[in-house]
Amino acid sequence: MKRIFQCALALALLAPLTTLAQVVTDQRPPADGTMGTFTEWKSVDVEFDDNTKATIEYRMALVDRKGIGCHYEVHVKNTSDQKLDIKIKSSYYDKLVKGNFGEEITESLKPGKEVAAKLIAQGCRAEKGADLSDFAACMACEFGVNIHVYRD
Repeated sequence: MKRIFQCALALALLAPLTTLAQVVTDQRPPADGTMGTFTEWKSVDVEFDDNTKATIEYRMALVDRKGIGCHYEVHVKNTSDQKLDIKIKSSYYDKLVKGNFGEEITESLKPGKEVAAKLIAQGCRAEKGADLSDFAACMACEFGVNIHVYRD
């Protein structure tokens, strides 16, 4: 009997203490965008495992290109009435190394607060004969962002 109680207690302690809702997947700057111009704010309703809801807003921009590195900013705003934990994950294809990479930024956001994540994609270059502008070279890396929302 004591052994069953110990197993039950261990399982209860290992159960997740947070609820997750993946909100936004594979968001990219628009292909016809311009350097430094943010997308419009997009609002997303999030539903958690326990059937509660929250709302966030986000926008992004390709801010600058320095050498073979492209600098992006992703802004996420908590417009709900509860504290949220936000994880912003980037992914891109490095054409020099020929591999996929990314970064991850995690922040806690109180209601009404905003986070600005600065992300970099390396190894960006346009194909031969393609548009040689900085914006086109950065778009060739296929930079994308996923935003995950957690709540305690």
